[in-house]
Amino acid sequence: MLLGTWASPFVIRVKLALSFKGLSYENVEEEDLYYNKSELLLMSNPVHKKVPVLIHNAGRAKTEEGKTEALKQTFVAVETLEEAFKECSKGKPFFGGDSVGYLDIVLGSLIPMSTDTQCHEMARDGELKLLGLWASPFVTRAKLALQIKGLSYEYVEEDLANKSELLLSSNPVHKAVPVLIHNGKPVCESSVVVQYIDEAFAGTGPSLLPFDPYERAVARFWAAYLEDKLVTPWGRVFRVMSDEERAEAMRQTIAAVDALEGGLKECSGGKGPFFGGESVGYVDVLLGGLVSWVKATELLSGAKIIDATKAPLLGAWMERFCELDAAKAVLQEVGAVVDYARAVQARVAAATTPNNN
Repeated sequence: MLLGTWASPFVIRVKLALSFKGLSYENVEEEDLYYNKSELLLMSNPVHKKVPVLIHNAGRAKTEEGKTEALKQTFVAVETLEEAFKECSKGKPFFGGDSVGYLDIVLGSLIPMSTDTQCHEMARDGELKLLGLWASPFVTRAKLALQIKGLSYEYVEEDLANKSELLLSSNPVHKAVPVLIHNGKPVCESSVVVQYIDEAFAGTGPSLLPFDPYERAVARFWAAYLEDKLVTPWGRVFRVMSDEERAEAMRQTIAAVDALEGGLKECSGGKGPFFGGESVGYVDVLLGGLVSWVKATELLSGAKIIDATKAPLLGAWMERFCELDAAKAVLQEVGAVVDYARAVQARVAAATTPNNN
């Protein structure tokens, strides 16, 4: 079921994807998005309260118990299939004997699914190089993902006042860090880098994104919310000059934390302290990369961004996250970040102060 409005270009994107995939669906037109939104829309998208919303019930096992039972049934079926192979092949290499038969074709179509891990094993081979800046929270995200996955890599510290040719050629669009170079191929933007690490090295270490498509979509939703509603205004705290602008940026940042508290509850499903449940997930890495800067901002501004009295889940999350071995190995020392932030603010102030000479 797709909730939308005919005029929305964002709804059109979803309709195009469904059409290209050849999927049938029920289209529910939201007639008045300003004054009379449906209960279904408000319940389905309580954060933004807008379209498009795709509602999908695939009938997959949602609980760990259901997934375990499904896997158990699969193993039982394989054992039965082993006996069937002996009967059909009569000592020959295929179900059809000397040549491929009907059952060979049916079972053969599943080989890409069962060998997916082997394909990812191949992705492990080759050089990993990370271009970064020690103070960048976005570079920290990439470092966290690599640390959690247990991957070794070469780290290259960049001077952003004198960017290297490697950085400029690897990220000619934004000319920014982080850039992960794998087998000579660059991957840019921190959220993209983290997803790439998770997918390219799926057979190594814990998974950051859930296997279930819906749970994966929920994680990506909150990742996008984090970038748009928290990171964007928070970044303005260090760039604006007036106290009024800085106070408004802090207000928007803290307001986003309130909603993110609900996101933690939804993503974890009550299974553990992290967005990924019992273990660290994709959103944990994106938010975790900001931890040292969050603490530094609180020291500089005197305002509590993650207040455990107002956002107890996130307060507990930050304590648990900082206790992780990966976090201890990667997160910057807060005092150093404070000094760096003050230097940034001084440069911004100098650049915007009129020269009366």
